[in-house]
Amino acid sequence: MAVRTARRFAVETMRKLGLAAADNQADREGVEAAVLVTSELVTNACRHTPGAVSLRLIWDGSALTIEVDDNGGNACIPAIVPMTERGGHGGFGLCLVDQLADMWGTFSHRSGRTVFARVQLATGAAPACAAV
Repeated sequence: MAVRTARRFAVETMRKLGLAAADNQADREGVEAAVLVTSELVTNACRHTPGAVSLRLIWDGSALTIEVDDNGGNACIPAIVPMTERGGHGGFGLCLVDQLADMWGTFSHRSGRTVFARVQLATGAAPACAAV
């Protein structure tokens, strides 16, 4: 349920920012990539860490930064799973994020960890931030 809610939130937020109705193919692909990246980051947080997960989308006028907070604390640092270890159990998520995002990474803080990814879009909508 959390992943579906996150995807809806991402689509609705981008629509409100004027991004979801992108006029050119590159921007439409970027919006679709941002929704998929959002889904993968939230899925990983829900699957691999206990407790609450929060999502922030930050638009700076040219790129959307997707931030997912969890209270993973001592859980392992997210990493791309080698191709030989992927399968029915998963292991494809961060590989997709790595391919779709211009950059991604993690940082720890007192209440847990944030995993972020940045997706570049060419459109020029005003900067904004939204969270759920």
